[in-house]
Amino acid sequence: MGDADAVAQETQNLVERIRRGESSAQEEFVSRYRRTILAIATAKTGDPEAAQDICQDVLIAVLSKIECNQIREPDKLSAFVRGTARNLINKFRCTRASRRETDIDLIEIPGVNLLDEVEAKERKRLVVSVLRGFSVLDQQILLLSWVDGQTLEDIARKLGISHSTARKRKSRMISKLKNIFGQLSQE
Repeated sequence: MGDADAVAQETQNLVERIRRGESSAQEEFVSRYRRTILAIATAKTGDPEAAQDICQDVLIAVLSKIECNQIREPDKLSAFVRGTARNLINKFRCTRASRRETDIDLIEIPGVNLLDEVEAKERKRLVVSVLRGFSVLDQQILLLSWVDGQTLEDIARKLGISHSTARKRKSRMISKLKNIFGQLSQE
């Protein structure tokens, strides 16, 4: 058996050990290929930080393929690792080329003032909390009036109460809401 055959057999054994879940085999795999992948990725990207990420992604991807028994020719593991590295490096380079980078200070981000957004959420939470404190009948009166736009006459008829009762209940709820939110606006 020649050197090439011995290396192929050693690689096949490593793949089998990884498939069986031997952590020492995974460590050996990482030890064997990490520096080479990192060197290639650094040379091709010119970005040592990105090269670290790519190297990690390659190692994880290949280990995953081994564990799922998706390596057709285990004796050619080195070629598979290089091919995976090449694909991930090319993907990184394409992504970087298509993404225009700029300083964050130079662009104005349109949108909602975060403070206004937080205050609006707090107001909504408070309104829901206050409305839950009203009776079901009172909630129905407000819903039919404010959301559905129905008149107090129609609401009274629909809920089986008098017009004056519907008016008084709505008036009381509005007063409560004004008091609560009036106090908040003064804080």
